[in-house]
Amino acid sequence: TDACNNTATATQIINVSDTTLPTASNPANITVECLADVPTPDITVVTDEADNCTSSPVVAFVSDVSDNNTCAETIIRTYSITDDCGNTINVIQTIIIDDTIPPVLTLPANQTAECSDNLTPIAFGTATATDNCDANPIITFVDVRTDGACPGTFTITRTWTATDACGNEANADQIISTSDTTAPEFEQTTLPGNITVECSGVPDAETLTATDNCGSATVTVDDVRTDGNCANNYTITRTYTATDECGLTNTHIQTITVQDTTPPAFEGILPDLVKVVECDAVPDAETLTATDTCGSATVTVDDVRTDGNCPNNYTIARTWTATDECGLTTTHTQIITVQDTTPPTFEGTLPATTATVECDAIPDAETLTATDNCGDATVTVEDVKTNGNCPNNYIIMRTWTATDECGLTATHTQVITVEDTTAPVPTTTFEATLNVSCTDIPDAPELTFSDNCSTNIIVVFNETNSFDENVFADYEIVRTWTVRDECDNEEVYTQTLFVSLDEVVTEVVAPDWCYDEGAINMNNLLADGLNTNGTWELLEGDTTATLTGSVFDPSNLELSLDFLPESGGIDYKFRYTTTDEGCISITEVTMNVHADCVVLPCGENDITISKAVTPNGDAYNEYFEISGIELCGFIYDVKIFNRWGALVYESDNYQNDWNGTTSSASIGAAGKVPNGTYYYIIKLQNSGLNPITGPVYLGTK
Repeated sequence: TDACNNTATATQIINVSDTTLPTASNPANITVECLADVPTPDITVVTDEADNCTSSPVVAFVSDVSDNNTCAETIIRTYSITDDCGNTINVIQTIIIDDTIPPVLTLPANQTAECSDNLTPIAFGTATATDNCDANPIITFVDVRTDGACPGTFTITRTWTATDACGNEANADQIISTSDTTAPEFEQTTLPGNITVECSGVPDAETLTATDNCGSATVTVDDVRTDGNCANNYTITRTYTATDECGLTNTHIQTITVQDTTPPAFEGILPDLVKVVECDAVPDAETLTATDTCGSATVTVDDVRTDGNCPNNYTIARTWTATDECGLTTTHTQIITVQDTTPPTFEGTLPATTATVECDAIPDAETLTATDNCGDATVTVEDVKTNGNCPNNYIIMRTWTATDECGLTATHTQVITVEDTTAPVPTTTFEATLNVSCTDIPDAPELTFSDNCSTNIIVVFNETNSFDENVFADYEIVRTWTVRDECDNEEVYTQTLFVSLDEVVTEVVAPDWCYDEGAINMNNLLADGLNTNGTWELLEGDTTATLTGSVFDPSNLELSLDFLPESGGIDYKFRYTTTDEGCISITEVTMNVHADCVVLPCGENDITISKAVTPNGDAYNEYFEISGIELCGFIYDVKIFNRWGALVYESDNYQNDWNGTTSSASIGAAGKVPNGTYYYIIKLQNSGLNPITGPVYLGTK
């Protein structure tokens, strides 16, 4: 409401809503042994429930969710807290069901038994068990046998285990003690008897078996030899012993009488009686074997050499002798005739039969070796050169000769064609391409060259330049060195300079020029010898002056208030663009064009003054005007009087703007003087001229 009781009304609507959730603490988590121990839901376990708007939020049981594990099982019990506006949160209580108490075992009594008795729980009883959570715990047992002093005397520790549904175990041991006192028995009804045999007919021990009441039994056999009057005449006392696992034994003895009368004999096919071989194929003495009816036989060999007419021609008498343990022998003799007819052979990979190489890559003669089937061999090498059509083109005939101890030879020849196909190469480095400015072109490098085979190298240098003084574009300088060796192998090496046509700017301040003095040939302002085929541009200055080609003509300029004698003139800037010594040459010329050479018409006779003023809107004689000396810079002091000598207008800085107006309210209507003839007095300040007076007619028609 304002001071005059004008009122304006605005309404604010405040919507009140409850969007804030209640708060509460999670109930304490609990752990129980069995499912039966889980408490029923109780909302009193939820504490610290509060809400920003409801004084007593409602607590309710929501759900129990089990993880369905067996042991341990986790139940997530959820309670909700709800305020009066239905904002609800949940709190969580974790209930863990964890059975940690093992079952209780009851065992049968410990027992003592024979090792062959029934030792299973059928004979000695089964354990029982009870558990706090599982009505039917699982009962198992494991037997661990502990051997005693005898395999038949051992202890069984029977460990009973009761396991409930959550894997809790209870363990207890039952002890069963056993013993063994009965010896084993042979299974065969007829045992081996005493015999007399030839030394080659001694029988192997028979395989006897035995049984034992408490386990297995093994039968061993032992022979005791008693020598007679010959190495193969003796007696064998053979004892069979049956032993059970407890070391109890039963024995049987057999006596065998052995006799030997037969000499040894060679085995297999015997070597040929006569053999002719190459000296490198003399066979090693074969390893012959012999058998003896009563035992083993050894074979020895002996060679007797008889030289022939050459170191590698001879005969060998080779005799094998077989001897048994009693000294009886059998012999076999072979006559071997040895001959040498094979020349030596080179070893390894031989040099290629032909090779073509550069004159600076002639390989040294390889060191070859040779072998001979009968002894040593020596290798010599010889080169024979045949000249070609060039000092560095020729053929080498290289021959290796291998000679054995008997003078037999083998040769290998390699024909080496030597060529000079490689042109000289630079020994000094240079850049094949260069990016340079036209203002900094490097001199051609002084290159030196070498040749792989020649010392007399011819070098021819040439340089080409694509520069065109009438084209404003980058260009190339190509330098070539043509080199040739004694065999006319030639190569051309090139260096290319990519030359950027950069600008070289020269600034010239030309002498001041009076516009009334006529045209100027701008080329006269250029440096001596500069190319005059370029282009002139007018960059700055009054474009009334013309630039045609190289001729600048300022005579078209006209005097104005801004362009008068002694006014400082007009600053011009020109640019001349051409090419010079491989670069763009730019000459920037600055010049002042002035009017100081002109005399202005500022005398009394040069002044024109209006004779009549007719401000009627027809655009003619609208104002009282002073003309003819506008450019002289004079300030007009004007006074206008009526015919009675009354001052009707006055200005000390007249601007040719009087059209009959007056500041006097007493003359005329609307500030205008009436039609008629008026008189003026004009003073030209600082002109040195006398005041100018005269009449002017003012009319509106």
